Amino acid sequence: MSLFGEKCARCGTKTRHEVDGKATCEACEKEMELLVEASKEESRNCPIDGTRMSKEIAHMIVIDRCPNCHDVWLDGGELERLKGGVEASALMAMANGFTVPFG
Repeated sequence: MSLFGEKCARCGTKTRHEVDGKATCEACEKEMELLVEASKEESRNCPIDGTRMSKEIAHMIVIDRCPNCHDVWLDGGELERLKGGVEASALMAMANGFTVPFG
């Protein structure tokens, strides 16, 4: 691994973190863990149209999405965690905007 880190094998972000000998950023490692966890959960049917829903990750939270009607279904506490993640991302974007030189 280079002094400044290599690119993550999944997203291309510079990282010094490794998983199974491959450069992998911590965010991608967490996402992979969530995907493994989600694969163990029982798949649910959409309450609207009965289609089998798929598992997706949004802001590091596993959500159920209907491939037919595109509705999203959240388990208990997931809405609050999603809101917190979106708020944190917005604050970081604002903070980064303030560091850009004016002119």
